[in-house]
Amino acid sequence: MPGPEGISDLDKNRALADWLEWQLRQVRNRIRELEVREQQEARARERARAEQSWKIQPQRAGRPAMPSIAGTQCGNDHRYPAHD
Repeated sequence: MPGPEGISDLDKNRALADWLEWQLRQVRNRIRELEVREQQEARARERARAEQSWKIQPQRAGRPAMPSIAGTQCGNDHRYPAHD
């Protein structure tokens, strides 16, 4: 039965359901966008961390400068004997 505005309760509820479904689609799209952005940012952070972990250690006591990762010099790891 139509209400005072001339629109039935059934039509109002259908319109509300349509609008809520639209809203839900909008929110789900936004969530997907945010998830993609978060993944991209995580990959960028990991790439930056990996790039920053490699450094050139300065030359010391007549030894050549050597690449270093995480604070240990490559080729100068005390855990492994040097091979001549």
